[in-house]
Amino acid sequence: MFIPNLLLSLTLLNFLPNIDQSHCNDSRGRRLEQPSYLTKDVKVIYNVRTRDKVAFITIDDGVYVSDSLAKFIDDNQLPITTFALAGELWRNRDWFTQRTNMTFENHTNTHAHMTLVKPKQQGYEICRASQVIRNVTGERPVFFRPPGGSWNEEVRASVGQAGIKYIAMWNVQVDKGKILNRGRNSLSPGDIVLLHYTHGLERDLKVLLTKMKQDGLEPALLRDYLK
Repeated sequence: MFIPNLLLSLTLLNFLPNIDQSHCNDSRGRRLEQPSYLTKDVKVIYNVRTRDKVAFITIDDGVYVSDSLAKFIDDNQLPITTFALAGELWRNRDWFTQRTNMTFENHTNTHAHMTLVKPKQQGYEICRASQVIRNVTGERPVFFRPPGGSWNEEVRASVGQAGIKYIAMWNVQVDKGKILNRGRNSLSPGDIVLLHYTHGLERDLKVLLTKMKQDGLEPALLRDYLK
């Protein structure tokens, strides 16, 4: 869903270094040294196969953050995999980089519906976002999450060409205080849980953590299980 606040983020991106739309370049137009993957080697994951009693908190978009949310995350030492849009990560970079147990992954540049744009634009969406993540965090993203979960083999190829090995989907969602679990009554080891940076995120996290505790699970980082 395109949120009006994202317009500010897209404006902010005009102040970031430009890159060529055909592949990933640095701010001087030089091609970045990075791996690339064949389409067949890009893995699409909905959960993680593990016997560890863990689930993975992943949070998208980055539109709303606050001091209260920061305190809740820090007080509970929550490991979070963040899929912030490039503009939101840039706009809230001080807030995000102060979180000590958080990784930053690729969720496109403009929240584009990836299966509705051409490969050249797909590459730009991914590469531009990766560049912003590098600029803000000094690290390259490991995972790509398509907005709305929209992917196909063409998108998968673009992800591999941009140097990302995993398309990270989800099998559990928490929204407006409710856990959407595809008919299951409990969470399972390896579940990937989707949330969003909204005004209700702190409430949704509390609901999720309560359920995880009931089911004997602890939160963990995706990067600790998939690299």
